[in-house]
Amino acid sequence: MITRFASLSGRLLVAAVFLFTVTACGGGGGGSGGDSFYGGDNGPTTYYLAAVLLDANGAPTNEVTSASPATLQVTVTKNGKNGAAVSGVVVTATASTGLISPASGTALSNSSGIATFRVDADTTKGAGTITVSAESPAGSVTATLSFQVGSSGLRLGYIDSDGLFIENAIGIEPDSLLASQAVAQLSLAILDEDGNLASSSESVAFSSGCIASGQAVLDPNSPVVSGDGKISTSYTAAGCSGDDQITASLEGSTAQAFGTISIASPQANGFTFVDAVPTTIVLRGTGGGGSDRSESSTVSFKVVDSNNAPLGGIKVDFALTTYVGGLRLSPATAVSATDGTVKVNVFAGDIPTAVRVIATAAAGDGSGQQVSTVSDILTVSTGLPDQNSFSVSVTDGFVVEDGMTMDGIEKTITVRMADKFNNPVPDGTAAVFTTEYGAIEPSCTTTAGSCSVTWTSQAPRFPTLTGSEYIRTISGGAGYKCPSLNTTSGPCPDDLGYIRGGRSTVLVTAIGEESFIDRNGNGIMDEAEKDLFANLPEAFLDNNEDGIFNPASAACQGAGAESLQCIAGQEEIFVDFNDNGVYDKNNNPAVYNGLLCPIEGNGVWCSRSVLNVRKSAVLILSGGENDWFLELYEGRNRVANTLYGRKYTLYISDIFNNKPPEGSEIEITTASGDCEITLNSGGAVTNTESYGAFAVSFSVSGVGDPGTIDITLNPQGFTRSYPCTPQPAPDPNDPLVVGP
Repeated sequence: MITRFASLSGRLLVAAVFLFTVTACGGGGGGSGGDSFYGGDNGPTTYYLAAVLLDANGAPTNEVTSASPATLQVTVTKNGKNGAAVSGVVVTATASTGLISPASGTALSNSSGIATFRVDADTTKGAGTITVSAESPAGSVTATLSFQVGSSGLRLGYIDSDGLFIENAIGIEPDSLLASQAVAQLSLAILDEDGNLASSSESVAFSSGCIASGQAVLDPNSPVVSGDGKISTSYTAAGCSGDDQITASLEGSTAQAFGTISIASPQANGFTFVDAVPTTIVLRGTGGGGSDRSESSTVSFKVVDSNNAPLGGIKVDFALTTYVGGLRLSPATAVSATDGTVKVNVFAGDIPTAVRVIATAAAGDGSGQQVSTVSDILTVSTGLPDQNSFSVSVTDGFVVEDGMTMDGIEKTITVRMADKFNNPVPDGTAAVFTTEYGAIEPSCTTTAGSCSVTWTSQAPRFPTLTGSEYIRTISGGAGYKCPSLNTTSGPCPDDLGYIRGGRSTVLVTAIGEESFIDRNGNGIMDEAEKDLFANLPEAFLDNNEDGIFNPASAACQGAGAESLQCIAGQEEIFVDFNDNGVYDKNNNPAVYNGLLCPIEGNGVWCSRSVLNVRKSAVLILSGGENDWFLELYEGRNRVANTLYGRKYTLYISDIFNNKPPEGSEIEITTASGDCEITLNSGGAVTNTESYGAFAVSFSVSGVGDPGTIDITLNPQGFTRSYPCTPQPAPDPNDPLVVGP
């Protein structure tokens, strides 16, 4: 219906069939069964309440508006709805919404058993309930009915540019084909029964297929509230296409308006690569194993328009840059979501490779061309560490200061692992730790290719059985040899030999594969490369640091077992990977072991079996801050003082001839006199596992009086002093000095 906005009038008439629910409960005794409203066949009299809402014409209604209040009529009868009317009964009425009159909420039933109330609308619109109750001889009885508070005679539509009110229609601008991601404006007007813009606060709810699916967005969102009779909201086509039927419903009223927006199909302008999760997948048939060894990756892209806004509903085709080894993807085609994202799964084959995903869609410029992009590199690998990509480090250096004398000193040991292609191993790859002395956490699992454990100082600190009596110290005695110096004791730059004290080997292992040289770069061990690998025996804890598992060495059998080298290694243990109870050198014959052995080569020139990759670190357990020893040498000879024009070397170590901790510094200062010191080398201790004392070289110069120099190890604070003689000052009385 179209009417002039200036001459509108009318009234909304409501006629509805009233539906209500009555519940009652009676007091007093009585038998079971029968009508639940009765107190019993033989008990006291109970009442029955029948409640109904009537409009101004006396017709049943379920709606109350400000212009159309309703009459609540409650009929009280005895023992059922067909019983005799009961007069003089006080009936109470309460409402969850709306207003009850009289304000007391009570009324007395008349001679016809009828109690009457007035029900008015309040400011809260929506459904509610009215509860009526009365007291009968058998007890309290109640009844409830449902109704709604609505707007009085309101109409919904929009006002066009000519000032006409178009009822039951939504104003849409623009009314032409809407481009994908474009915005349309929805407008509505709410008129009261007099044809004026409604002054009351009203809410309008919008619904459509695209709104429900999230492919269209309203701002402000539904429901939209108006206080001046006008409603406006923006509609953004966020991935929908075709005709979208929109319904606007006035809350608390039956008034509705309708409209249709036609949306053009979205057109892609470009792609962005989002991510690939994970970025490394393992060869087909090698996944699982307790770590994040996935055989597939989900690759995501985002489709965008010319404004770089995300586009939904775009058909995207996928392809791989290589399909070697059975590499595949699924699905081959997908449609972008409302946020522009589109995803494809890539599944590994049985050959290691690097691959990218190509995403393609029709261009949005109408040219008939295509737009494409590629993902970052996705690596297909064994997911196992190989031997030459396995490393171990110790935080803050190898020296554990006070480790020989105090329990509870901690060191963090970190293992880092990568595969044949030097990509970090999958998260969850396990590393196992064993220590010669002290205690260590047994294992850790990687995140981003690395993980760490804590080593703690405690017993043991010496060999369990024999061997302690052979431990070399700088105290001298039989067996002490220092080839670099003419000395029989003290710190020595050389290795004092077996058995070395204060050194704890830590072994770290993980399941992995051997390293080989891939001459043709195809990522697998070819037959022509069968000799280009580093064979690995079973891993062992190398206590004496000689690279040999001494208990199984022929040199340590019979009389050879009494050598200090063999005694130092007699407590070594190995990791029995194949659980056969025997230490295996894996050299009969020696073949490459790893998943990069091709299927056709397995058991012929290589093996697809895995083994333990490994690495050792040595922790050096030192004494306390004062358990350091320092000696001064000129050349090979020990000296007790220093003289100008000479060069000296000082050597510092602990009792076992081990160096101070990393970061320690040797400071040489003039305590008295006029000597001047110049450092030639050394000064700061570096991080090293190597044998022998730390050395610092310096020269003495200066002119003047003799004095002393102090040599201090910082931050430990250990200091030793030596006399120092500079060049004598010239005699002022010497004529050769003074001159004529």
